[in-house]
Amino acid sequence: MLLFLSIVAISFQLYATQECTSPTFNFVSYTHPELLDLTIPPGSVIASFPVEHVLSATVVQQPSYIETRVTGTDLQFLTTAAFAQYEEHEIQRVLIFQVSYECTSVTKSGIYRHNLKLANNHAPRFQQDAYEAVVPLPLPKHFDVSPFIANGAGILARDIDLVNNTVTFSITENDYMLIESYPVTNDPKQFKAILRLKEQVLKMPNKLELTVTATDAGVPQKSTQVSVVIEPDLSIVYDDPPEFKETFLNRTIAKDLVLQLELIPGTETKDVQYTVEGTDAAYFTQTVWNNNTGLDLKVIDLQNIPKTKPMLNVVIVAKRSQLQATSCVVLLHIPPDSLPETPDTTVQKVLSVLHLNEMSEHRDIFPLTLESCTYSIQSQTPGDYFFVQDATIPALSSRAFDRENHDLFNGLDFPQFWIVLKLFCPAHSKTYTEWVAQNNSNRLGPMRNIDFSTDLTHLNIIVDDINDNSPVFTFPPNDAQFAFPSAHLAQKVLPDKLLKVEASDLDDGLNAIIRYSLTVNDHFEIDPRTGVIFPLKSAFVNGENVSLDIIATDRDGAEDGNVSKVKIHVYRVTDDQLVVLTVKDMDPDTLESVLKEISLEEDIQMETVRIAMAAAALYYRAKIRRSNNSPTSFPTRSSNDSDSIIVENDHKAPSSTPPMENTVTVTQPITNARSLSDLLAIIEDTEQEDGKVAPQPTAQQDRKKSIKFSDHVERIEVFDKYPTS
Repeated sequence: MLLFLSIVAISFQLYATQECTSPTFNFVSYTHPELLDLTIPPGSVIASFPVEHVLSATVVQQPSYIETRVTGTDLQFLTTAAFAQYEEHEIQRVLIFQVSYECTSVTKSGIYRHNLKLANNHAPRFQQDAYEAVVPLPLPKHFDVSPFIANGAGILARDIDLVNNTVTFSITENDYMLIESYPVTNDPKQFKAILRLKEQVLKMPNKLELTVTATDAGVPQKSTQVSVVIEPDLSIVYDDPPEFKETFLNRTIAKDLVLQLELIPGTETKDVQYTVEGTDAAYFTQTVWNNNTGLDLKVIDLQNIPKTKPMLNVVIVAKRSQLQATSCVVLLHIPPDSLPETPDTTVQKVLSVLHLNEMSEHRDIFPLTLESCTYSIQSQTPGDYFFVQDATIPALSSRAFDRENHDLFNGLDFPQFWIVLKLFCPAHSKTYTEWVAQNNSNRLGPMRNIDFSTDLTHLNIIVDDINDNSPVFTFPPNDAQFAFPSAHLAQKVLPDKLLKVEASDLDDGLNAIIRYSLTVNDHFEIDPRTGVIFPLKSAFVNGENVSLDIIATDRDGAEDGNVSKVKIHVYRVTDDQLVVLTVKDMDPDTLESVLKEISLEEDIQMETVRIAMAAAALYYRAKIRRSNNSPTSFPTRSSNDSDSIIVENDHKAPSSTPPMENTVTVTQPITNARSLSDLLAIIEDTEQEDGKVAPQPTAQQDRKKSIKFSDHVERIEVFDKYPTS
């Protein structure tokens, strides 16, 4: 019995010693106390532990960033080749994997954890080495050009760091683009740059070269740059006028100097022609590029340029037509060889543009002292309105001038003054600009070339308008008399307007915009913009005539606008006050003179009424044909319901264009034409469906009298004049 117990005890002890053991490592769960550097190379031992009874160890999951091995009595953990790509694919900040241990007699599993060292190991990386885009023009403001970049993917950058990997994009300073930064959905390491237009773009250079920078949020920050080139789609034909990229070139002359002038993409076409203009054009030669998008400008032999010339000035013109042209001013300075040195005190401004209100005196317009030097007025044009007010404190002053003085500003593009001030310094009584031509009395204003100078300042005084003029009526005249149909007659006449008011204002801009109005009445209203006076439904329902005050207010009717008024008298016209004329082969001017002749002879105001057959023209034509074919020899007198006459009060001769009916222009002559005296004697039968009502002859005493003035004009149905009340 004692022997059996001894054998069992020895066997148990031997079995217990076959388990995997280690004095420092827990096979079931172990967390390494140190941080693992993500930049450690593959094959590096990251942990080692003394163990017993461990035959082998294997990492279970794949891909495996860590592998294990047993070397003698040591259990080692090593990085694999895949560990270098851990940040590319993973976001966890701790390595956790399962390891299977094969002990001497058993197999067991455990969890191994190793925290990672978090650092800014990587800079952002763009998906492409460079980006290009071809965009159509024009494009609207804030347009995103990403659909035209990288086949629609746009600009993408990736930062694989586990922390602080937010990418912010920036762009080089430019006139066209701004940039925005956005994360990419479902990928925390990917970010997108959006390029948007700052403003609406109609034109842009042939190549817009930009540099985009991607910067992460690490400490310290890391960044990467990429080139972005945006070009306009030149396959699209733009109908814009030609325009130079640069409109002013200021250079110093040199041997073999070549100036390149290029048109903005989208504005160049094969039919653009280039010319060199100006008094110095003879000193230049031009060579137009083969694609006609620009030219090279070169100075001829410098020896041919006069020694007295301090500069060359020309204008390069690119013209497609008279209305489509652009220009570039070229100014080449010629360094002086024998002129005195530049004085210590020079003018601060070669050109100064000022605005002054008209009709006011002005003081302290421009200071005339500069350090110890003093300005004097060398020339002024037009007129002599500017002077020095006080010699002790010199300053430029002016008398009042009128912007609407056409004699003063005749020949100028707009009212302005051109003043040349000369700076005089006691220490420099002579300067190298004395040779400048003294004839400054021309009226070209700011279009005149400004010569290089250290002692001349050019003032361009632009005259601003004030509201010093009231509207002036050109039509109608004051107390003019006009006729308008009564309510009963208006149903047949169908007038669309009484007259059209016309007025003008000598002022400019808002001060010249006129708004019309009428005094309150029940008969007429006026369109505030066009000045057309049109009837109301209640026109002449009550009352025989009406006097109207037409009001014209400038500044578009503002309360502070100037007001002008004109009065007209409108008389109520009935059937018995109409004068109808038949006109044959007569131009408007002849008709006007005939109307005046009739007015004087009959003591009536024929010029105030224009009568034209319009809506009833086709009807009368049919009535003529019917009466010609009718067996009745005496047609009945026209009733009041058939006299569809258009009355138009207008100061211009009536148009020769035939009237319209149902959008059809009546242009064909009426066959078998008859005089209007017979025409108006035809009755308009009451419209009945059976059409059996026959016309009845009219008594001879009811016929209206016809008076023939000439071979071209026949006046018929003359009745009373306008009422005098």
